[in-house]
Amino acid sequence: MKWFLYAFSLIWISFGAGIIIYTRESKSMIKGFVTNLDRRFLSVLPAIFGVFLIVAATESRHSWFIRLIGILAVLKGGFIFWNPQNLYNKIVDWYLNSVSDQTFRFFGIITLILGTVILSWIL
Repeated sequence: MKWFLYAFSLIWISFGAGIIIYTRESKSMIKGFVTNLDRRFLSVLPAIFGVFLIVAATESRHSWFIRLIGILAVLKGGFIFWNPQNLYNKIVDWYLNSVSDQTFRFFGIITLILGTVILSWIL
């Protein structure tokens, strides 16, 4: 499962760098992706990635951190699927319409850092 950690971390690094460099284009791409796909389909993606992260955590120096990210991803998938009190739609609306470009870039920086951390911790 080492290959999954490499692929996942490189995707996060490239996604974070893209958000930092192309903020408005990334925001419109994410908006199109989120609005055109069904919420229940979108909930499956983080859940599957979370399960893969939990399984692949043994290939990392700090497996507890990778497992924590995996558990959070599975919980995120469940949150998106069940959508309690319509919170998912409110969060997506806030993230895509109300957040400033600096905050959006900050989330890109966090994504870039987490991808780099995962990549550096692979055995």
